[in-house]
Amino acid sequence: MPSLLIVDDLPAIHEMLTGLMGATGYLCAGASSGEEALMRYRQSRFDVVLIDYAMEPMDGLELARRLLETDPSVIIILMSGFSSEELSSAAIAAGVFLVIEKPIQVDSLMVAVERAYEESKVRRPQLCESEIESLPTLAEHLQLAEENYVGFVMDVCDGDKAKASAILGIDPS
Repeated sequence: MPSLLIVDDLPAIHEMLTGLMGATGYLCAGASSGEEALMRYRQSRFDVVLIDYAMEPMDGLELARRLLETDPSVIIILMSGFSSEELSSAAIAAGVFLVIEKPIQVDSLMVAVERAYEESKVRRPQLCESEIESLPTLAEHLQLAEENYVGFVMDVCDGDKAKASAILGIDPS
């Protein structure tokens, strides 16, 4: 089942898009910020990432750049209500697959996501046997996910160990 991460700082938007795309056969997850999207992407590899451009504090183009640093084969569609030739050029130069305008036309979105998914199959060939054998165990994967989450909480708390410890439920010492 193709997977799609939808990132928009307006929860109603990513919930609506998650419902719409989920009904058409995509396994969808939503994120309300760039940091949350990075965390979700580290935990699960998505075939396509649909990102709103106008988010704060990390805009969609910066998120796209950071995702592409993490995984150069990720397929990203950038959505923007403020489309311009300059933004489109910057996005494509950064490695974004496609820029689409808001308000989104459902038919256009479906075609864009399907094209992006087809491209993801080309960019991400199936793993060979030696690569499969080198995959981390579940325990190793969960340890990495825990470390990523702790780092995410520390970032959100601006390094305040006491605040992070309270959120994580651990002893700060």
